[in-house]
Amino acid sequence: MMMQRRTALTALGATAVAGATARAAEPKYLGGKLMFMVRRTYAEGKDIAALRTPAEPAHQQHLLKFGQTVIASAILGPGGTRIGSVSISDINTRAEIESYVYDDPFTKAGIYGSITITPVDLYKVDGSYNRAPAWFAPELQRRQQAAGYDVPVLPTGNRPAKPMYLVRRTYIAEADFNRRRAAAEQAHRDYLLANSITVISAAVLDDAGMRVGDIAVCDIDDRAAAERYVRADPFATAGMFAALAFEQVDLYKLDGSYNRAPGWFADEMKRRQDARATPAKG
Repeated sequence: MMMQRRTALTALGATAVAGATARAAEPKYLGGKLMFMVRRTYAEGKDIAALRTPAEPAHQQHLLKFGQTVIASAILGPGGTRIGSVSISDINTRAEIESYVYDDPFTKAGIYGSITITPVDLYKVDGSYNRAPAWFAPELQRRQQAAGYDVPVLPTGNRPAKPMYLVRRTYIAEADFNRRRAAAEQAHRDYLLANSITVISAAVLDDAGMRVGDIAVCDIDDRAAAERYVRADPFATAGMFAALAFEQVDLYKLDGSYNRAPGWFADEMKRRQDARATPAKG
């Protein structure tokens, strides 16, 4: 089953990287939704605030016109200092994502010291975290309503954003990965059903469309607790990961109209969403 999924992703990824414009039909659950993750870090030795301020209005207009961002977070360094950003955009060709990123007035202003664009396969978004910057919230609401999806948008300009942890996992060699995954799959699912704190998950692909790792944003603001959660996962104890990286992020936009989960987790996610939406009694 794992090899079948990789084969399908390879075909999809290769098509997108080649620059095809046709979008694949999106299934309800796991797989097939090719997007791009963009990771930007600020240039060293520059006054970033001085560069951002005059470019901010044009940057906002760029995003309002072209933005197809599903999730956006600031990357936080020591002391909570913002050192960059990471986002996932609903764009499925490299040509389109590069045009979107490099035409951004922030990029042209020289704010970023490095930009990395990686194809990903988005398979879980917890839409109950639906939120956007105050200046973008009305546009996000309009787009969702036009698509027939109407959920409250929390303007993060009116409330603090949500500090969380971004976890990046790199897989071991494919043959061992498949064997260990098959052996640990049920225990992994049971673990997530009981303990999951994941807001968004996506497979990380190489430029040939092969799955080489994954990312997850976990709703927890303590690094030690985030590491315990990730390392206790049966996938981790089975030795499936060659490397783990943890980074604090400040979640400020999540487009809840992409609300989705693997089929085996969908009922549990809905139960948790309903529980959060219902005021506590007493």
